[in-house]
Amino acid sequence: MGNRAEELRKEGNHVILAWEESIGYMPGHTMDKDGVSAAVIFAEIAAFLQTENKSLQDQLYTLYNRYGFHLVRSTYWFVPAPEVTKELFATLRADLKYPTRIGETDVATVRDLTIGYDNSKPGNKPVLPLSTSSEMVTFFLKSGSITTLRASGTEPKIKYYIELITAPGKTQEDLSSVIAELDQLEADVVATLLRPKQFGLIPRK
Repeated sequence: MGNRAEELRKEGNHVILAWEESIGYMPGHTMDKDGVSAAVIFAEIAAFLQTENKSLQDQLYTLYNRYGFHLVRSTYWFVPAPEVTKELFATLRADLKYPTRIGETDVATVRDLTIGYDNSKPGNKPVLPLSTSSEMVTFFLKSGSITTLRASGTEPKIKYYIELITAPGKTQEDLSSVIAELDQLEADVVATLLRPKQFGLIPRK
């Protein structure tokens, strides 16, 4: 993230924040993930909001209203043997015949960084670097949501990351229905992509 931020700045861009799921934030001019800097900025935001008689939650819902809900869910399933992981991902890509629907939602594009395929790019070639030693496939849905399946490089498990993005104009009263939508999308991802009964996957406890 630091290298990319530096490249963007050299091109004349202003990088405000970079972050990585589960690992941390890189705010301002700090060129690495830094919890101390992130905590200071968080405290500064809270102090500013207090002067306007607002809470952090108030501001969060203001952002949701302006940009839509952005919810993320991630977890994993254990695989009984390494060859099962290979079989599962081979079934997913099946000569580039990836699933075209997840539940009731159409798949718009697919990016497979294991084999270097991205049908949203010219020549179906991804911009991101390949990772031939690990399995990772991302499905971009027509609804705007994104699902990534990735095999762990250190443990016998397959992880998934689901990003549900809604249209702007949402309020706090909409949250329960959006969470229900995320629950359904997760169930569809498990049934369509993971197929635990077929591959003998073991759920996380």
